Amino acid sequence: MALPEEMSLHIISFLSADDICALARASRDLKRFSTENMLWKKLCKRNGWRVTSSVVHESPRQFNYKKYFSEKTLISRPGSLKWSEQTKAAGAMPSKRFKHTATVLGKTIIFIGGQETDTKRFNEIVYYDTETKSFSQPIVKGDKVPNFSRHTSCLVGSKVYVFGGFDGHGTNFDLATYDPYTKIWNNIPKTSQKGTPPPSRTNHASASVGKNMYIFGGNNNNEAGQYQVLDDLTMLDTLTMTWSRPKTTGAIPCARSGHTLTAIGKKLYLFGGGVWNEREGWVHKFNDLYVLDTETLNWTKPVCQGTIDTSTFPISFSVGRFLFIFGGGSKPLHSVTNDLYILDTATLTWTSPQSEGVKPNPRDMGTASAVGDSVYFLGGYAGGAVEFFDKMNISCGNTLSSGVACN
Repeated sequence: MALPEEMSLHIISFLSADDICALARASRDLKRFSTENMLWKKLCKRNGWRVTSSVVHESPRQFNYKKYFSEKTLISRPGSLKWSEQTKAAGAMPSKRFKHTATVLGKTIIFIGGQETDTKRFNEIVYYDTETKSFSQPIVKGDKVPNFSRHTSCLVGSKVYVFGGFDGHGTNFDLATYDPYTKIWNNIPKTSQKGTPPPSRTNHASASVGKNMYIFGGNNNNEAGQYQVLDDLTMLDTLTMTWSRPKTTGAIPCARSGHTLTAIGKKLYLFGGGVWNEREGWVHKFNDLYVLDTETLNWTKPVCQGTIDTSTFPISFSVGRFLFIFGGGSKPLHSVTNDLYILDTATLTWTSPQSEGVKPNPRDMGTASAVGDSVYFLGGYAGGAVEFFDKMNISCGNTLSSGVACN
């Protein structure tokens, strides 16, 4: 006699994830049972992975515990993160630089600008093809690309939206777009923009969600020529080219520069940064986390488990629900680091994962680009501009991750 489904699921919940995936191949009913969300919720709890209520209720759809379990297992398993030796590539690799940007388009990384010194800044656009392992420089059409750094770049649809930056000689820049297919650079005149464009700035952070690009903070000189650190959030609707300043609620971040802004789902994760001035240097250095829900426009400052000692100009990227932070300026020390941290955004827990291979040299102000199961790190600053090109593999090997995908 067949057992009631509730009892069957209860019994199956005591199996390991690998056994559940093996069982799913035995019959149609068992395969259906293996996809039950509550089953994977129990497995998460058994491992001590308690998803916060704010994440569980973040959308009308159920939180996908099976997907989360797969990602968490992949990230947590020993040997999953492996550093390789400095990547060798064909073509002319970009010279040493920092505060450039890197934008991922499919299997290609697009590097824009950067600087070697305060006055030597680049107007190069460089492509790196991760499949052929080769660098190339396209012939750029349209407007002239400025020699600049400390700007931001976001991919929205098929275009890269670039904002801000400085040439080291007194000129700040505003909004531009780059079409990686037609190779056309377009400096967008203010007459073609609606709303009130934000003042130009440097050392800000940006990220895109859907059709919108968000910009937070940074620094510039005000109308009186006085240096200031900013705390404003600005949004560009790229379909209508309309700027707005969303009215946000909650725990709004204070003014800062040298922070990161990373989109995971429909939320923006703002990390670190600080307040700097020419007279005193870093007056404040932050290692805090703020989260903006782009649907409710509510900021939260969650209390996270674990510790993170990085603060200013770190390098960030995401894999699934996980926010990675590499390098950056140490909060307690006057030095750059090569520490790696992971924030599990479902449990709001920071960890410092074990990784294999030789860690890259310490740096800040570089870039990281996640493509497939590899992350590529280019450039940065460590007492001067560097030209490191490192890679970290995120590999599950013969592990659960392939099995959990059983469907």
